[in-house]
Amino acid sequence: MRKRRMKASTQIIIGALTVIIAIYIAIGLFLNKAISPYNTTRAQAINIAKKETNLKTAQSFDIATTDITTYAIKGLDKNNKEIGVIIPQKSGKITVVDMDKGVAPTSLTSKNTSSVVLTLYKGKAAWEVNSSNNYKVYDFTTGKELIG
Repeated sequence: MRKRRMKASTQIIIGALTVIIAIYIAIGLFLNKAISPYNTTRAQAINIAKKETNLKTAQSFDIATTDITTYAIKGLDKNNKEIGVIIPQKSGKITVVDMDKGVAPTSLTSKNTSSVVLTLYKGKAAWEVNSSNNYKVYDFTTGKELIG
């Protein structure tokens, strides 16, 4: 009995699909490995904020660097009031701000603003506003420009 061989075109298709699948798997593993430190830091910061403050539900997490690097968690406290928790990367005092008592971040944006992040600047709560061509820091309470 004669063995049947696959046609060359079938072998090429199977080889190409194998290479494509291998590339997708490699990219997926690379992205997972690349984002792992961010996810770990996010989980640790949220756990610290829930443990050390009255944060009940975290809604957003950001990392900002002004004169120091900080982690900011915005969310709801036990009274369903919106608060911001700012944690310095290298030990320090955790700052909790009432989001209603600060300048609305939307009032600091322009059409090319990419992000507005809660942070600390010289020990006080501030907004870091990033755009495609600019970087500014505003006082959280007054909206006064601190760095421009």
